[in-house]
Amino acid sequence: MNQDMNEPRLPDVDTTDDLAKILGRTDVGKARAEPKNFVLDNEVDNLLSNYGVDVETSKERSYKDDRLERMRKRVLTEAPETEHGSQNKSPIAFVLWSVGCVLLVILLVVQYTVFNVNSLVRKSGTQATLSTVCKILSCSLPSADLNNLHIGDIEHKYSTVGNPNTETDIIASITSLNNKRQLYPNFKITIHGMNGLLGELVVQPKDYLLSEKQIEMATSESFFMLTVPINNAEISKVDVVPFY
Repeated sequence: MNQDMNEPRLPDVDTTDDLAKILGRTDVGKARAEPKNFVLDNEVDNLLSNYGVDVETSKERSYKDDRLERMRKRVLTEAPETEHGSQNKSPIAFVLWSVGCVLLVILLVVQYTVFNVNSLVRKSGTQATLSTVCKILSCSLPSADLNNLHIGDIEHKYSTVGNPNTETDIIASITSLNNKRQLYPNFKITIHGMNGLLGELVVQPKDYLLSEKQIEMATSESFFMLTVPINNAEISKVDVVPFY
């Protein structure tokens, strides 16, 4: 008990100033005022700068942080307005887009029809549709009616354009009885011999014409010639049947 009372006691320290007086130092308050991590950050930045590393200062970092924060607030503020505006415009934009798509489809259909009218008229399914459309638009289509065609003067002879010993020319006349343009037909050609059938073949206008065309004038007559690789002496009869 007496020993404890005789031991020296440290003075009570209540404030930083009291600690400064005891230690005889004046930088204690400053040490508390500066955060330790800030001192370390400055020391690291200085060390990196000494080695030539480009280091952002605290002011530059603060400036960038403030700038990013302003941009974020601006985006959050303007986003609802933009979304609201797009919602107001969406019905009009959808209607315009739909009308544009419909017009584009119509244009493509018209373009395809104009460039393939001859092929479409040859098909019975599309021919009726095109005829109905042309009645409404007051346009005219070429005819593909077999009743307005007559195939006659069918003959075969030794070829004059190829080897007469191995090839035969088949010739026939095509007469249009129509009062408007008539398409040239396809032909099914059947070749008969003394002992039976020698062969069959199907030819299109491109096979017997230099270019696909139409019989322009009504009641006109034209001829077609086709060369086949059969000796004329072996042929007894040739049948020519038109079709579309």
